[in-house]
Amino acid sequence: MDRNQHHAIVGVVASVLAFGALWIKKLKTRKEIASHPHVNRDYERENYINSILYSGDQCCIDVIRMRPIAFFNLCDILSRNNLLQSTKSVNIREQVVIFLHIIGHNVRFRVIGSRYYRSTETIHRYFRVVLRAILKLYKLVIRLPDELTPSEIRNNLRFYPYFKDCIGALDGTHVRASVPLNIQGRFRSRKGGTTQNVLAAITFDLKFSYVLTGWEVRAHDSRILSDALSRPRGLRIPKGKYYLADAGYGIRNRYITPYRGVRYHLKEFSA
Repeated sequence: MDRNQHHAIVGVVASVLAFGALWIKKLKTRKEIASHPHVNRDYERENYINSILYSGDQCCIDVIRMRPIAFFNLCDILSRNNLLQSTKSVNIREQVVIFLHIIGHNVRFRVIGSRYYRSTETIHRYFRVVLRAILKLYKLVIRLPDELTPSEIRNNLRFYPYFKDCIGALDGTHVRASVPLNIQGRFRSRKGGTTQNVLAAITFDLKFSYVLTGWEVRAHDSRILSDALSRPRGLRIPKGKYYLADAGYGIRNRYITPYRGVRYHLKEFSA
């Protein structure tokens, strides 16, 4: 090794040592970044769920759109009918709270995951589990009308025998929906969001007897009713029976609408 090579190697080593010393000095003088305190996720999650369910009716309604008593009844029905089970990490109560929170406010899975200290995958999985369980409740909440006079009519001298053949009432409502971009104009409501027009028929004990979904906002009530009657498994009314409906459905057989030009007041029909 000649003298030039020796000087070159010494220069490189000196440069490396100088850089190393400077870097070490910089590390020693650098301010440490304070780490976040440890969070007990299980405790925080349970505490938040309890704050929803046990802070009064209004607080519960604000978050999951129902009162605590209705929530616990729903959990009991899902559990009793083997539609939902607790798992090792997520119990029934938490599954239902998360589901109701999402559909009540249209919250994204990622946002809910950070609030309940769960991964997005976990939120997505249990949302689908609860959704499938809720859909299976139709056997309990959908009841086909029969030919018997409802007890609410039969036991009220004000309505019986005048409404002895009435089996319920039907009306439409708007329910928020996620709609493809190319048809959103037909589903745009007056309040700015996209909704679907839903026709529902109920009995006097507040059981659904028929539900038709999917119609655009601008569809007229009578058109939606005609569609429900024309479907192979659509709305069916026993012979000699009828539903109460508003004037928007028009005059037709097996439906009674208010008389034109007559003003009705709810207080006249209160118990």
